[in-house]
Amino acid sequence: MIASTLTCPICKAPLKATDNRLGCEQNHSFDRAKQGYYNLLPANRMRSKQPGDSLEMVKARQTFLNTGIYQPISDTLNKLVHAQLNNACTELNKKTTPDFILDIGCGEGYYTERLSAFLKSQQRDEASQAAEIIGLDISKEAVKHAARRNKDITWIVASGAQVPVEQNSQTLITCLFTRLMPEGFADALTNDGQLITVTTGTHHLIEMRNELYDEVRLTTLDPAKPLGSHFEAVEMIPLTYQHQLQSSQEIKDLLAMTPHQWRAPEVNREKLLSKQALTITIDIQLTVFRKKTQPELMTKEQKS
Repeated sequence: MIASTLTCPICKAPLKATDNRLGCEQNHSFDRAKQGYYNLLPANRMRSKQPGDSLEMVKARQTFLNTGIYQPISDTLNKLVHAQLNNACTELNKKTTPDFILDIGCGEGYYTERLSAFLKSQQRDEASQAAEIIGLDISKEAVKHAARRNKDITWIVASGAQVPVEQNSQTLITCLFTRLMPEGFADALTNDGQLITVTTGTHHLIEMRNELYDEVRLTTLDPAKPLGSHFEAVEMIPLTYQHQLQSSQEIKDLLAMTPHQWRAPEVNREKLLSKQALTITIDIQLTVFRKKTQPELMTKEQKS
């Protein structure tokens, strides 16, 4: 299934699927890769030849996530998304179209695929329309792996700063552990749409960080700050738990999927990778944002 809200990244005209190709009225076309995804990232918008996560990072992340260690994050997200969609669909406002969900920074597709399966399991009856889900990432290697997970999801290589979807078309956007781009998000969301972010807390992977650095700063990103120009936080859900990694391979995969892989001193990385077990703390926060209305944005601009 190809999402119906996709637009051409060059001229912004609607894209239509024909055989294994997407095309617009201006004759711009994009072939479907053999893995099942579409590359909608123009070369002139790429900051490097291979933007985003490398193949090594993608493989490590896929291996680590498939262990289920981060499944509580996925489960919490799935229930939160489902609750938000239900809140928007009341007896007075029954939906006649499917929900449109965009996962920005989908990586190798673990969270996106599990969300799709969960929402499908929660459908009231066979006549209910399934949500149209788009998984987007700037890393072609990541999307290649994601496309193998679920053929009912539309997987695209694109930038979250300039999302190739119709303006104000997406019911809900999820953004996990990736760069926050308020203007691009706001442009894609409907006026009453929701944005859910997942960000790390101050003690996330604190044990690993203590092994890697002589001094660890207990700071973290508050998503409300970079998003404040276009969004307002309405709900925050913390999630903290511990897990013991049982092998040096699990430790290696976790390290390889984080920026600490190249930030930490080599001697400390080698010391960490020599361990056969490590208890880690998972400390994250899910935040639900609502899109500010145009008058709210104008008032903010006038004050500044």
